[in-house]
Amino acid sequence: MKKIIRAAILCATMATAVSMFGVQPVSATYPLIDKNGNTVPVERDVDNQKTIDDNQKLIDRYLWYDQVGDNDIVETNIESVVQEFGYPLQVPSYMPKDYAVRDVKAKYHDVLEIVYTETGRDGEYGPKLTFSNTDIVYRMGWAIDTVVTPILEKTNYKAKDAVSFITPNGISVYTLGSRKDAIQIAYWEKDNKVHMLYFASSRNQSFVSKIVDSVGPLSNVAADDARLRGDRNDKQHIQEPIKQNVEEQGKQNVKIDWPPYETIPLPVRTHTNSAWPILTSKSKGLPSGVINASHKVSYDVSVPSYLPFGYTYYATHFYDNDVLETVYWKQGEEYQERSGRWVTHTMVFRMSYSMDTVWPEEYIPMEYHDVQWSDSTPIGEVHYTGDVDKDLVRSVTWYKDNMAYFLFFQVPVKASEADFYRDHVVPLKNIDPSRTDLIGVKTIR
Repeated sequence: MKKIIRAAILCATMATAVSMFGVQPVSATYPLIDKNGNTVPVERDVDNQKTIDDNQKLIDRYLWYDQVGDNDIVETNIESVVQEFGYPLQVPSYMPKDYAVRDVKAKYHDVLEIVYTETGRDGEYGPKLTFSNTDIVYRMGWAIDTVVTPILEKTNYKAKDAVSFITPNGISVYTLGSRKDAIQIAYWEKDNKVHMLYFASSRNQSFVSKIVDSVGPLSNVAADDARLRGDRNDKQHIQEPIKQNVEEQGKQNVKIDWPPYETIPLPVRTHTNSAWPILTSKSKGLPSGVINASHKVSYDVSVPSYLPFGYTYYATHFYDNDVLETVYWKQGEEYQERSGRWVTHTMVFRMSYSMDTVWPEEYIPMEYHDVQWSDSTPIGEVHYTGDVDKDLVRSVTWYKDNMAYFLFFQVPVKASEADFYRDHVVPLKNIDPSRTDLIGVKTIR
């Protein structure tokens, strides 16, 4: 009998928050990235200055907007910086409903910079995604040289590579990204000013156009719209309630509604929008293939004998508690989620002694808007996550022959397909060693 579990798994533990104003030292906040592109725990190699410098370059490239210059003025709302500019400010009057102003900067050369982040109370704004950086940055100023060029230098884009499109309101927008419809930087001229949008996660033209066409005078944003003007009730921005409110609280015997808020450190990414499963900071080792990895565990290793079309072996990770994880991917292919965000096609297979350890803590169904359900099958209870109404499966977890197994599809598959891949997990010894697409390579010593 199918059982639906609508409650999402909550994130039990979170790391130290990223500093709101400025980038903290690498060793304090960010995982280091080794020469192979793998994240490593900060307690290791922290004395390796080259590793730290390389990681700082990645931070400069992907989190440049968290850095604050000596002459920058940082506020939590737009009104506080209006007087710093020699021109009337224009700002977006539209942002997706999950976004709100995080901070506002008045920068050198009269450049306005606003960071919008996907965070806030559940429901109204939605929880911030833990493993995907979805921030949006808006900049405005007098010239391309001050608004756009510095960011192109940080992000390694070239202006000559820009392509253009016309928005529904007739604005010509120049864009840069990995492809025409995976935009990371957009810039345009309007009313003799230069405007720019930066998307930490690439977005499509439709997504970008809505924001571009909404840019206009600050008066277009309602005076009480704290989401788009700033000063949300985040813990980092909370001011003590004024005396009148406190007195009213006492008279009415009601609590002031402080919405929950937490800032989650975002791993610096190289290949993909998500650190896991392509990168991992918790792995005890990165064997060169499943055969080598099988020598590190005390059980008989199994692997999928079939993969989705186009997928191939990527890496094997070995964790504490005898957890073995094999990652497969579809190189060069990305998938656009309903939010407009691009994700890499990956499939993950994990096995362990226990159902408690086989589930990766990095996967939180709530962040994907997934629900959970289970089915009774001939092999026992099988647990699924995904979209039950559309018959799409993100993960499958089951127990068989005293071992726990887990399959994860970053791009969900039909339930029948998920069951097919589950049913065709076989012992490693049954796989021809030449099938490097399934088990990787074996190091010859």
